Amino acid sequence: GAYTTFVVALTNYSLGVHMKKSVLALSVSAAIGGMGFAGGALAMTEATIVNTGTTADTLSVNLDGIGHQLVFPYFTTQGDNATLISLVNTDTTNGKLVKVRFRGAGNSDDLYDFQIALSPGDVWTAAVSQDADTGLSKLSTSDKSCTLPASVNATFGTGRVDPTKNTANETREGYVEVLNMADIPPTTGTTTGVDSLYEAIKHVNGVAPCTASVLEAALGSDMSYAAATALPARLANPTTGLVGDWIILNQANTAAWSGSATALQANGAGNLVFWPQKFGDPVQDGSAAAH
Repeated sequence: GAYTTFVVALTNYSLGVHMKKSVLALSVSAAIGGMGFAGGALAMTEATIVNTGTTADTLSVNLDGIGHQLVFPYFTTQGDNATLISLVNTDTTNGKLVKVRFRGAGNSDDLYDFQIALSPGDVWTAAVSQDADTGLSKLSTSDKSCTLPASVNATFGTGRVDPTKNTANETREGYVEVLNMADIPPTTGTTTGVDSLYEAIKHVNGVAPCTASVLEAALGSDMSYAAATALPARLANPTTGLVGDWIILNQANTAAWSGSATALQANGAGNLVFWPQKFGDPVQDGSAAAH
């Protein structure tokens, strides 16, 4: 709530960042609503809520840094700066199906988003730097965790930024939202033994199999509303366990600034908030198919 916005704003102020705080506050509030708590509203443009009767109704900052949601207060690729981020799943039993979204400083525009299927106890790392050819921010990672799409090494988009401004520059600083959409449990009520989705995202000798056919069948874009409402058969309500850290490196003078993501934790499990990684609107009823 207001305290969360204050923490994020204070961090931004200390770094000399001047994002539109009202838009940032709205974004955080929307993400809180999107968890599916009592009275919450659907907040993600690529998500559907599967209600499963959970009772969590409070979301607050966890000063221990562990939560259902994380807000990385600032990233920058301006000048010689680059930003490194790490995301940890401290849950050693369940995988986490996580949404990562980079938003611009100017107007909280969605610059780049994707999903990560974190293995139990997983650590995912990436670097954000400035592309030498285009001037856009770009994400680079050699991490072996599963992502949707399969590769997230790409430059940020400009489709939602103000076209009257320097669009490349609009991608070079902002903040990052991370949302645990669902847990991926090792077993489900409809299978015998270890679930195939869990096996596909579980690291073996440091590498997740990321079996394409399994990920597509369970989480792919060809999904009807009926399939979405059956998701509890493969996914579980999102629980806490996410931790994040960031470091900004200035490559010219070897200066560095670092910190931890602000963690938002519920007083229980939230509802499933998931839709396949795609463009377009979520299906809200059984009358239409996903696209």
